[in-house]
Amino acid sequence: MRGIVIRDVSVRSSQQASNENVDHESQQEIGQSSTVNPSITVVPLPVRATRGPSKYSFIWNLPENHKIELPLTSSNQPIQQAGRHFSGWLGTIARKPHLCPIKYKNWTEIPDELKEEIWDIVQSKWILPEEPARLKAMKNRTLSSIATYWRNHKSTLKKKYFLGRGNRARAPPNVIQEDYEAIVQHWSLQKTKVTTLGKPVERADVYVKLHLRKDGTPVNAEAQSNIEKINELLSESSNRVQSSDLTGSISWAPDDVYAQVFGNERNGRVRGVGFGPTPSMHPAKSTPAIAQEQVTQLMQLVQNQQNHSSEASRGGFGLDRESPTPYRSQASSHQEASG
Repeated sequence: MRGIVIRDVSVRSSQQASNENVDHESQQEIGQSSTVNPSITVVPLPVRATRGPSKYSFIWNLPENHKIELPLTSSNQPIQQAGRHFSGWLGTIARKPHLCPIKYKNWTEIPDELKEEIWDIVQSKWILPEEPARLKAMKNRTLSSIATYWRNHKSTLKKKYFLGRGNRARAPPNVIQEDYEAIVQHWSLQKTKVTTLGKPVERADVYVKLHLRKDGTPVNAEAQSNIEKINELLSESSNRVQSSDLTGSISWAPDDVYAQVFGNERNGRVRGVGFGPTPSMHPAKSTPAIAQEQVTQLMQLVQNQQNHSSEASRGGFGLDRESPTPYRSQASSHQEASG
């Protein structure tokens, strides 16, 4: 069966460029794809409608003996209309749940078998360089691009369905339920929040975010005053919450920056963390400044006890190792009896 090559009609062959006196550099830029057998039929590349996201169905549905000619620069950069189709089509690969599962935390965890399957699909749709070194470079570039699209896809899902108003328990369209549950569990971990954002998100951070316009200015004078106080307090790392309320997605403490600006909590609910957490759920004040104060007080208490014990020993009293109450030494008791 004769092969069919789908070619961007705006890309001229090397022979055409020569006939039209096109400079040698342009030929180098465009004519880098593998040589097409003259016996193979060439058909025009379809023009995609620009409205809305494309699924590139015409590429996925190519018959087995059809391939698209991909013009490349000398540095293996896809160019022209076919190059734009190629880049957009790679994005659809990154969103295929069976090829690029979202359950993996990073691209390196995706099995090599899946990456090789992806590369086989790419080679089945596109005419790529035959030179081994260039083909390897093209493979690395292609998989790297797909990895970037995959990370962007996961980020979009997280913002829209996990951090947004959507139902976290229900997988988004075209996402495998088990994979979604696995990544949601990972996103819900406090360690993941710290790794992603660089620090725990506390309710003072949320207040600032919600009371700033898109241009970064406060929504009103009251918000501006509160934000200035919050930023001043948060500039001191000792004021940040170090342990999180595990029943919610936002860190809080009875003495956190939010409480210092807006006052202590009332019974029944905790402001700024949504429904669920109550003041009684938090075991203690957990900011480092308060914790250090408690440690200092405890050390002072121990020191006072030790001083008291030393004075008692010099005055004829000792501390019974088996009893918490002091006892009189035998020498002191004998002297009193003799007197």
